[in-house]
Amino acid sequence: MTMLAQKVTVPRHVKELMEKQGYKFILNHSALKPCYWFRKALMEGKTCYKHKFYGIPTWRCIQMTPTASFCNLQCLYCWRLNVSDVSPKDRWQEVPEGRVWDDPEEIAEESIRIHRMLVQGYKGVKVFRREWVYEAENPKHAAISLTGEPTLYPYIGGLVEAYSRRGMTTFIVTNGTLPERLEKIEKEPSQLYVTVPAPNEKLYNMITRPLWPDAWERLNKTLSLLQSFSSPTVMRIPMIKGFNMDESSLKEFAKIIQKYQPTYVEPKAYMWVGYSRRRLTRENMPTHDEVKEFALKLAELTGYNVLDEAPESRIVLLSRLDKAIRFRYD
Repeated sequence: MTMLAQKVTVPRHVKELMEKQGYKFILNHSALKPCYWFRKALMEGKTCYKHKFYGIPTWRCIQMTPTASFCNLQCLYCWRLNVSDVSPKDRWQEVPEGRVWDDPEEIAEESIRIHRMLVQGYKGVKVFRREWVYEAENPKHAAISLTGEPTLYPYIGGLVEAYSRRGMTTFIVTNGTLPERLEKIEKEPSQLYVTVPAPNEKLYNMITRPLWPDAWERLNKTLSLLQSFSSPTVMRIPMIKGFNMDESSLKEFAKIIQKYQPTYVEPKAYMWVGYSRRRLTRENMPTHDEVKEFALKLAELTGYNVLDEAPESRIVLLSRLDKAIRFRYD
């Protein structure tokens, strides 16, 4: 008699905690959570840096993950709860193995349904633009990030395809440790983000505390794939004061950029929020001026241009392009 494989599910105690934090679960292992800027857009007309840089309509964006609570890194700067933050009895398997994952079509459909349900709450209050609320009911973008490592989901390309069939653009934000998934992805995202929190293996292991011993090699393999993507690619550098903002790191980051030549580089400040406050201090959070100073030096060393900045998010956009590629929507 054949045993049915178990489904991938978020542990109950983790799910309960995440629900208290505002996450809405999608089927068995996915989740969404409207971001800070989604509310700001609808209530005050203020939009996020992705709108400013790339034209993504903040009020029409679903921020979601197919891997809620699952990741193969334990990054110091991450806001999420990971197994290193809890006692041994409360720990869970961060990288599910031998289990059945939900269908990408069902995840996409259910995420849109839940998103629309959440939008209804804005119809009874005073908002910045009433038409934005009705536009928000028909999302045009999915940011596949939020929490966990999305490429642990084996059908990540199918999820991109499912959103694309619904007329939506997609960003995948990955830690780059599963190059085999990206190398064989069935459908490219509209833009691919690879997070590079350190420019060398020693510092990388200190900051990310990987569960996989070859994580650094895997990240570099992913970076080597960037030129094979037809979609724009982004190297995201989380800036952590006291860790990766010294002159030595600056020069090493510049070498990585010159070697792999992503379309964009986004130096962005670490923010002292969530569970990262158990691992780092407020002093590790750089100001926007400090991030910009680092970005200007990086631009000088690499030949990249400073295209834009968003002081409210402490981020600077660099590229060899003269201006960023903006996505257009009906």
